[in-house]
Amino acid sequence: MKFRKDLTAVPQKDGRIALFRNGGKVLDVPDIPLIEELRKSWMAEESIDRLAEFSGNAPALYFLTEKLFSLDLLQMQCRVGRQALFTFQPAPEWQAWREIPPAPFRRLSPFLCLRQEGNSLLLEMPLSQRTCLLHDETCLLWLMEMIREGGSPPAEDEARKVFYRALYLMNALEEKPAQPIWEFHDLLFFSASSIGFHDDPIGATWPLKDHLPPAPLFKPCKRECLFLPEPDGQLKDLLHAPFAEVLAGRRSGRIPGSRPISLEELGALLSTSARFQDILDDPSRPCPGSRRPSPSGGALHSLEIYLLVHSCIGLPSGVWRYDPQQHRLESIAADNNLLEAYLKNNPHALIQGAGMPHIRLVITSRFLRNSWKYEKIAYRLILQDLGCLYQTISLTATALKLASCILGTVDARRLGDLLSLEPLVEPVIGEMTLSSLP
Repeated sequence: MKFRKDLTAVPQKDGRIALFRNGGKVLDVPDIPLIEELRKSWMAEESIDRLAEFSGNAPALYFLTEKLFSLDLLQMQCRVGRQALFTFQPAPEWQAWREIPPAPFRRLSPFLCLRQEGNSLLLEMPLSQRTCLLHDETCLLWLMEMIREGGSPPAEDEARKVFYRALYLMNALEEKPAQPIWEFHDLLFFSASSIGFHDDPIGATWPLKDHLPPAPLFKPCKRECLFLPEPDGQLKDLLHAPFAEVLAGRRSGRIPGSRPISLEELGALLSTSARFQDILDDPSRPCPGSRRPSPSGGALHSLEIYLLVHSCIGLPSGVWRYDPQQHRLESIAADNNLLEAYLKNNPHALIQGAGMPHIRLVITSRFLRNSWKYEKIAYRLILQDLGCLYQTISLTATALKLASCILGTVDARRLGDLLSLEPLVEPVIGEMTLSSLP
């Protein structure tokens, strides 16, 4: 065993050692040979026994060792000769490796995930804090044999028995197929982006701060822009409707009115639901944020709104992007054939009387805005931001007597091609329709 790689030991003025993980102190320990050995080399159980024998206080040394195990500060490595087979963390106490897994566990879990990490392969399970880093192809052969044959390893193969035990300890073995309530990607996303199911860094850790500059607060406009009108007259009066009345009246509207939506209505909608209000920029913020009508994690506001216009009084058909800073629309170059083909596909075709929506609002995220600050929860926060923006736009549309509808599925790849967006830089994450009321 050895200290985990993400554990930092810092000498203190009183001669003790402070152990830190994920930016926080987890334990103060005496500066004794055990700690030094665990920092620099792998120790077998026999090595701990020898240190205890010559320490003069064996009970205290064993107590400290148990404490390190209980706080998940150690990793374990299985070797045959000098060849490392796998590394397992956090390591359970020695006794856990001597226990034989129950006989019914004969198959690998379908949720077991294998991916590259550095020069090794990492085995991990959703909802399990333990991971297994494979260093030798022998482990892959054992996995394939388990998939083909199932069952426990041969009694005489000690290394394989330890590997089998590692799989059991990380909940990667099962007795029978699990009920298909969760799909793999859903469970992995839930587990990795939640506190409690793993002990990796999570939250506002600024993981890219020393590697990339942050994305700008606003996406710059590069093409011709059209300023939107301010809410005025009857539209301004509609926006003063009682909130409880608006909330109670919100419905998904899939049938467009006979007249197209107007530029004035569109301007009122975007001004009320998505317009920039002020900048949050102070020394405590490595990157600036902003206030807008819809909430956003960390005030980062990575979401962009694109408009695919089928018919709008005062606005030419085509593709536009909303600029929340200047309250204007930027004309976006798009392939007319791709746009026409997409707009011909009515998302409400199964609804009787539903004609073509007047406008389709496509929501994207400039992902670096979130991933620069947040670790493991960047996409989770983006989806939460999307839900907030959906509701804000929906309620504003209700107040303005407009029909809006959130679409459950999004053709992200096709829309990304239409908007000429890189899917890992600015992915399409949502879409809704907007029309006048019948």
